[in-house]
Amino acid sequence: MHSIRFATVAVCLAAAGCAQAVRPVTSPAVPARDALIVLPGFGYGPAGEAAFRKLAPSMAADGIDLYVPTYVRRRGLNASRARLQQDLRDLRLQRYERVHVFAFLAGGWTVNPLIDAGAISNLATIVYDRSPYQERAPRVARDRLPLLTWLRYGSTVFDLARTRYTPVTTEEVRIGLLVETRPTAFMKRFAKTADRQGDYDFGCDAFRQRHEDCIYTPLDHTELYSHFAEVWPEVLTFIRDGRFSVTADRTPPPSTTLAGRR
Repeated sequence: MHSIRFATVAVCLAAAGCAQAVRPVTSPAVPARDALIVLPGFGYGPAGEAAFRKLAPSMAADGIDLYVPTYVRRRGLNASRARLQQDLRDLRLQRYERVHVFAFLAGGWTVNPLIDAGAISNLATIVYDRSPYQERAPRVARDRLPLLTWLRYGSTVFDLARTRYTPVTTEEVRIGLLVETRPTAFMKRFAKTADRQGDYDFGCDAFRQRHEDCIYTPLDHTELYSHFAEVWPEVLTFIRDGRFSVTADRTPPPSTTLAGRR
């Protein structure tokens, strides 16, 4: 049983520490006026890094510089936030006309207080990755695999497990929600533990975050990293228009227990 659990957490979590930061690819034909900061979380690994590096040239052709900082630290959520704050300073974001953020789950928990404190003065849009399933992962990892979780990630997962989401309150930023509708292998493996946290609510208002628009993707959390190119057209549309496309899926899936999906 211990070997099975170790294999499960290794497959689900181990990739996050191996990926490197992504920096812009310069396009001399289109001077960049915008910057996109992607804030990854615990699912970010080599496959995700490769996906963003592959996508960066087309973003540059659209006049958008891509940054993917590796800010998550073992010492906890506060240490990760302090590192991200320093990263934001180092990027010299004042060079850009507009800045945009795509925040994966841990990214939202980390960056929101910084945004409300004015850390990105020219922030125009934020798109949040949200998931009724994956947002239970920190508590599941804490309850079922505490030692392995601490060995791999230190205190940060435990901080996320006990920290409620703090929404951005500033009215000057346009906000979109991109909601995952499939569970990862890790969440399916510990379905009963996740189900004990209560009902799943896929309604847009359930995420307790002001938003201009909200859409759904058939990807799970792991897939969203490696297949980010599939959702990038919608993110780009939101960056340009403040709304996702008219063809985007805005119908929430039926709520069901994870154990019932198996």
